Amino acid sequence: MTGWRIAFAVGNELVVKGLAHVKDNVDSGQFAAIQKAGIFALEHPEITREIVEKYRRRLALLVDTLNSVGFQAAMPGGSFFLYVEAPRGIAGGQRFETAEDFSQFLIKEMLISTVPWDDVGRFVRFSATFQAKEKEDEVRIMSEIKKRLSSVEFEF
Repeated sequence: MTGWRIAFAVGNELVVKGLAHVKDNVDSGQFAAIQKAGIFALEHPEITREIVEKYRRRLALLVDTLNSVGFQAAMPGGSFFLYVEAPRGIAGGQRFETAEDFSQFLIKEMLISTVPWDDVGRFVRFSATFQAKEKEDEVRIMSEIKKRLSSVEFEF
């Protein structure tokens, strides 16, 4: 449910009432199915543990894959996204002036989807939210990404 969020606020009574007033005028409340899903998740903490383990495992694979082809990737502290600096270009070939240039190269030439983040530097975002049914599928997908990225020599 990426993008669907549920939360609560605790604090000074007047501040919370002010927040409630703003929320009443901004939206009409969470969709009932999200509320029920939130209740179920709170009643079953093992779901959260399993999801955290899955994304930690996938991110570790992604970090290893990217580092093996020259990126400087590190495990994020609490996300299923991984940001890395975009390379400057390909040895003896194409140059990437921006993260957007690199992101476009990846999608067009390697069929790897990333999100550029030039607002804070030349960074691209990789995601661990890909479709994989089993752990073996995760390894297979990372192996394919490594194969594609290894087909050129990036300059950083």
